[in-house]
Amino acid sequence: MKIRVALVGTGFISDFHVRALSSVPGAELVAICDSDPRKAEAVARRWAIPHSYHSLDAMLGTTPIDAVHILVPPPYHASVSLACLEAGCDLLIEKPLAATAAECLDLKDAAERSSRIVGVNHNAIYHPSFRRLVRGIQQGLLGGVQHVTACLNVPLRQLTAGQHEHWMFQKPGNIVLEQAPHPLSQIQFLLGNFRSLTSVPSEPVRLNSGKLLFSSWHISLICERGSAQCFLSFGKEYYDSWLHAIGQDGSAFLDLRRNTLRFTDKSRFMEPLDQFRVAWGSAWQESVQASRNLADYVLGFMKLKPAADPFYRGMCDSIRGFYEARAGQQVLPASLEDATAVIQACEAIAQPASEQSEAETHKWERVTS
Repeated sequence: MKIRVALVGTGFISDFHVRALSSVPGAELVAICDSDPRKAEAVARRWAIPHSYHSLDAMLGTTPIDAVHILVPPPYHASVSLACLEAGCDLLIEKPLAATAAECLDLKDAAERSSRIVGVNHNAIYHPSFRRLVRGIQQGLLGGVQHVTACLNVPLRQLTAGQHEHWMFQKPGNIVLEQAPHPLSQIQFLLGNFRSLTSVPSEPVRLNSGKLLFSSWHISLICERGSAQCFLSFGKEYYDSWLHAIGQDGSAFLDLRRNTLRFTDKSRFMEPLDQFRVAWGSAWQESVQASRNLADYVLGFMKLKPAADPFYRGMCDSIRGFYEARAGQQVLPASLEDATAVIQACEAIAQPASEQSEAETHKWERVTS
């Protein structure tokens, strides 16, 4: 059956959604909406989308739509999603689900009232190497997973360019909402929901907007099936992203940036032989994967096969998963309950910095006045 799809929002992520929809059987992109009509028209021309709108009401009242992808900035996720639910559309919402946990609960209530399907694009759980990790765990390579450590150390072009009025920098919790759902959704997938957490932010620096930036966060979590640690760092020069899972019978190290994964397990060999076996096996695993990644890149660059970079593949699989769930072929990749728990964790992570920022802001206002 044909599925009439619309996009709301024309940010850079919209191109990935358009490309991913081409892999969804029956999906037909019929409309795009943005508050800036020039942007909506430009994207419609680039991708041959029949209708473009700068009014959400006009789009929902004019064009028959089955599913809407919510790609607007996070502060508008809730209001736009609620309007689309009232119009009878199923939704795929970009992470974060909403700007506050209270808005998440409002969306959950609205979805139940409208009996519509609402998924959240936690595409990090569809990263190719993360899926390989999940398959390895299902095959018993680690035994039960007991602890996960995750690291996300990323540059931010808005920070480097001095664009300090960006939404991410207006409150300490905003940057957490924007970035933390990636590692948190992976930890949640492996260990279940979060029961408790502690968060220690770095010393803040003052931006040229007068706001405070907490550039790193050390987080400890207790989850349903184990413990976890997460390190978030923003505005650094070196990009690094990895995850280490420790189980009863082995461990796995996942390099998300380089799309490689290596497993180690228990051994009956003497320590020197086991060290050699592990080192040789890890080198072999990573060299094979690196060769495959390079071949995929070259073939994709030469248009001999579809693009295969990890981010794009994760986006495609996550979006396809939403439509398969919509067709009743599987459960939602990330449900409203899952995504709400992630936002609640983000709020708890940001709380110490939010309290400090509020106190410092009052001091700053007194000094500058």
